[in-house]
Amino acid sequence: MLLANKVPAAARAGAIAPCEVTVPAQNTGLGPEKTSFFQALGITTKISRGTIEILSDVQLIKTGDKVGASEATLLNMLNISPFSFGLIIQQVFDNGSIYNPEVLDITEDTLHSRFLEGVRNVASVCLQIGYPTVASVPHSIINGYKRVLALSVETEYTFPLAEKVKAFLADPSAAPAAPAALAAPAKVEAKEESEESDEDMGFGLFD
Repeated sequence: MLLANKVPAAARAGAIAPCEVTVPAQNTGLGPEKTSFFQALGITTKISRGTIEILSDVQLIKTGDKVGASEATLLNMLNISPFSFGLIIQQVFDNGSIYNPEVLDITEDTLHSRFLEGVRNVASVCLQIGYPTVASVPHSIINGYKRVLALSVETEYTFPLAEKVKAFLADPSAAPAAPAALAAPAKVEAKEESEESDEDMGFGLFD
């Protein structure tokens, strides 16, 4: 609310620019007698229908620069108010606490990402020191399963899920070929149904 309520302000000579000021390409509506003024500022122009036209966007003032008299005059002639007046929040006081205004920019997504980052850090520390917590136990179970699976692959010990891994390691080409093998009978059945349909139509025509 406070940041949205700002009042446009014209550029004044000698003021420090709080932001960059760019003059957009446009027909200024000014007469040709002002051409030398634009040339002095290094702005490329042309005369179009008796008025001066700026050919491309021009960065007139950079942030932190002192506004010159020529720049201020040009902006006023073009009715451009590049700056603004408004309240700037320095500190926030809430229920006895004082904090920076950046806290007001925190969103639910920010809180969610920070929470997940904290959970990952807790899980990493707990896994490293061997201390089980809600954050680390799922990772511990997965890591334990991987070790059991690796042991099963290297030995004769087996269990149902390990059999699938062993079968894949024994013949890696079998896994990608399985979907194609299943799709082939479907195509054959579709073809047979099409032939039967054609035969039925044939009998109907000659009866």
